Amino acid sequence: MNAAKRIRQLLAMSSEPEQTSVLLQLATDLQVGGTFDIRRLFQLEPEFFDLGIALLRDWRFGHHIASRSKLFEDILAQDARLQQRLCHLSGGMAH
Repeated sequence: MNAAKRIRQLLAMSSEPEQTSVLLQLATDLQVGGTFDIRRLFQLEPEFFDLGIALLRDWRFGHHIASRSKLFEDILAQDARLQQRLCHLSGGMAH
């Protein structure tokens, strides 16, 4: 199973919220071109660290784009602040 699908499962199960939140922030920053402090991965348990590295690898090589899109949709569905931030960004581009 690819990294984005696995992270979606963790999100759906509400499993390990602190660990999962770092992975969600990584995915979000990768998607929107944000800045992610890679040192945050080093604070994760080994299983979650490996998942973060797998996500980076998939993203770098353009693998599993559909799964990554679905993950980002799930993140957006749960994060109203991110929705507002992205709406603000796209609204600013129109001017």
